[in-house]
Parts: sequence; structure tokens; C-alpha cells
Amino acid sequence: MQIAILNCDRVDKQLAEIHGEYPDMFIKHLSEQDSQLQFEVFNVLNSELPKLNQFDGFLITGSRHNAYDQQPWILQLVAWVQQCEQLQRPLAGICFGHQIIARALEGKVEKSSAGWGLGVAKNTLIQAPTWAEPTEQDSLSILVSHQDQVSALPAQAQLLASSDFCPNFMFQIGQHTFAIQGHPEFPLAYAEALIDKRQMILSPTQFVLAKTSLVRPLDAKLVFSWILQLYRLGQAKHQV
Repeated sequence: MQIAILNCDRVDKQLAEIHGEYPDMFIKHLSEQDSQLQFEVFNVLNSELPKLNQFDGFLITGSRHNAYDQQPWILQLVAWVQQCEQLQRPLAGICFGHQIIARALEGKVEKSSAGWGLGVAKNTLIQAPTWAEPTEQDSLSILVSHQDQVSALPAQAQLLASSDFCPNFMFQIGQHTFAIQGHPEFPLAYAEALIDKRQMILSPTQFVLAKTSLVRPLDAKLVFSWILQLYRLGQAKHQV
């Protein structure tokens, strides 16, 4: 399977030397589930976008940029997502990717009055994606790092996971699009470094809660299994 990673940011240099760039994190997790996957990375900030007929699956990474901005590369990405939806190609969006999908498909993204989401976020799992095996699990714990949120879902979206802090945490569209606000790709140490970096802009209580949340077990493998099943379903449909 050929997977295109749409990279929308760069890791700070000192942290990149330890943890790699964002595509490296995704490639590591997905390759652990299927060592035969092949990847190509596109730098969206340089207006690099993959052709929709040349890959079996697509993934949009997180970013420090705002999904509601009007920068040319963001508008180009919005148009690309709209084309991807028209063709119903398998697409996964992570954090900024989750938000850009919502924006492109007439949902709404804005800065949350609830402030920063950091550490491990526990959400109610309403249901697993419809293409995946059902699970008896009723919650989902994933690393997060965000201020912006999807405040209104696209009309055709189905909500999969939610919390009081982030009501639209995870959704699907049809059998071809999966979007999640969290960061299943983050190494735990990288998430902790982001919390430490933001200590000066957090209240002491926020900082302590974010740090202590890191002891919770994570459901990253489950999320990546859903993404991989999405790609396999899309590949099977494409070959028919």
C-alpha cells in the first residue's frame, strides 16, 4: 500500500534531533502494524500536494498554524480536501488535519475558550469507526496539544468520541474519512517536552494536571489500527 503523508509543520530543531519530524512519527506507528507499507511525504507549506489517483491512503498531520487562516497553502489544502471528499478517497486527519477537514467540508473551527488541551485527554468513545471491529471499550485516551477546536461538525459527519473539554474530538465521514483532535503519533517524551515548553503560559494547576495525566495508558495503537483498516478498505474498493 502506498500512503501519502501531507506534512503541515516542522518539529522544533532541538526536539526533532531526539524525536524526528512528524512524518517520522506516523511512519513508525503505521509500519509497526504493517511493515510492507510504503510512504511518500509532501511538504504542504511549500504547496506540495499528492495526486489523488496515485496513493491508497492519505494522512494530514498536525500543525502550529490555524486551520481557519487564509494563507495560500492552507487554502490550497482546503481545496485539495474538497476534491478528496468528492472522490471519496481514504483520508485521515490528525489535530490540524482534523480541523482542516472540518473547515473544508463546511464545519467550523475556532480558538476554544476552554484554553489549552495538553497531556493525555480521556474522551467518551461513542463508537468505533463503522469500518472497524466493534470494541467494548467506552473511553479513548490520546495525547493532545491544541487550543483550536472543531466547534461545528460538517453536516455529513458522524461523531465518534467526545468530552466536555472537546465535544467534537473524533468523527468519520462515510467509509472514507477519519479525523481526530488528538495526537496518537506523539512519543510520550515529546508530549511532555511540549508541556514543559508551555509552562510559562499555563497556570500552575493546568501545568500539574497536564504533567500528571501522562501516566494514563494510551490508545494510540487502537487509533492507528482504525486508520490502517480505513486504508485497506479504500484500497479494496479502488481495485474493484
